[in-house]
Amino acid sequence: MIVTANPTDLDALRLRHEFLEMPGLTISVPQVARMLGLRSEHAAAILDMLARERFLTQTPTGSYQRACAPQLIEH
Repeated sequence: MIVTANPTDLDALRLRHEFLEMPGLTISVPQVARMLGLRSEHAAAILDMLARERFLTQTPTGSYQRACAPQLIEH
């Protein structure tokens, strides 16, 4: 028997992956909704959940970015 994950979990996992792949990513609710093909309310709920987990922080403009993005090291 194959059990699939709740779509919210899969969407959150994909969004988390995007932030891990692009540490400097800053993205808004409408952009996440468009990227994942979601309603704005669903996109906002995912971003809020990731912020509550302290994976993301909300900027003063309402966008989201990694809470502890690794610093780039210049050589």
